[in-house]
Amino acid sequence: RGLAALMVVLMHTAGRTEFDWLGLPTYGPVSLFVISGFLLYRPWARWSLGLQDKPALRPYLLRRATRIFPAYWVVLVIVALVIPASRPVGVEGWWRAVTLTWIYEPEPMREALLHTWSLATEVSWYLALPVMAVIAGRLARRFSQIKAFWVCTAGLALSLPVSIGWRIWASKADLVGQLTYPYWLPSFLYCFAGGAFVALLVEARRARIVRLSRLTSFVADPWAPLVIALALTLVATSSFGGPTGFVPVTFSEEQVRSWSAACIAWLLLCVVVLAPVHVPLSRLLGTRWFSAVGRWSYGIYLWHVPVIVVLERDITFPDGALGLLWRLVCVLAVSIPL
Repeated sequence: RGLAALMVVLMHTAGRTEFDWLGLPTYGPVSLFVISGFLLYRPWARWSLGLQDKPALRPYLLRRATRIFPAYWVVLVIVALVIPASRPVGVEGWWRAVTLTWIYEPEPMREALLHTWSLATEVSWYLALPVMAVIAGRLARRFSQIKAFWVCTAGLALSLPVSIGWRIWASKADLVGQLTYPYWLPSFLYCFAGGAFVALLVEARRARIVRLSRLTSFVADPWAPLVIALALTLVATSSFGGPTGFVPVTFSEEQVRSWSAACIAWLLLCVVVLAPVHVPLSRLLGTRWFSAVGRWSYGIYLWHVPVIVVLERDITFPDGALGLLWRLVCVLAVSIPL
């Protein structure tokens, strides 16, 4: 989460400078979706494999709501007071903003809150997960543990045709270019499902249902995951991924970006949860500093764009690398305490 949050800050900060090529497009939200799928599916994976009782729905929904909405509402109100141009319009606009349903209707762009599209997608995952997990879990629990594992795997794999089909349809829909169809849950279901599959692997391995010897050997290699992650980064930031900066890209360019980012997120997640702690990449991501940023990641995510907008409005930054560095220092120095 710490790496994902910092990548989001880097993209949104560098994108306003001549260094708009810095960072990995879409990695931040995609990585957070993968992590969410991993964390939230784990108890459902254990239940589906017959390792624990069915997770309770009411505490789950209460924890999700208290995790997301209070902090978001604080930011929403402060942005409305400090940045009037990003204030929701009318009662209906406020209702959609408060309930994080604004991505389901085309509306004027609100610069300081545009990044919360991914939060709206995340909330829809919170609601869809229990439904999907119960359907797959009830079917899986009719079989032996190894067959239950494959039933759950097949269920999660269905996310691939769903996401691909939805993205093709959304690219041809009338609202393409708006923060609507391309940002709904089906577009990113494969990200959540990918993280959920890692959770299923972890729980099945812990219960000795599967061994995963080849996968664990691969992620334990000190260089192979890093080389593959860098190669995918080069692909995503090449001409195949489209132009740099906040400019429109083609359908194929967007797919190169998002699928590369998802593969990197899956790879790093596997390294963190399956590799020994002495592996360099795992050790780096597990440092106290990265862990602290990970704990603060939601607050950094919420605050950094409003902070960027205010700083750009009130401060004249120098050009060049010094200006970018000064921007990053200021954004993090304000966002982290907030």
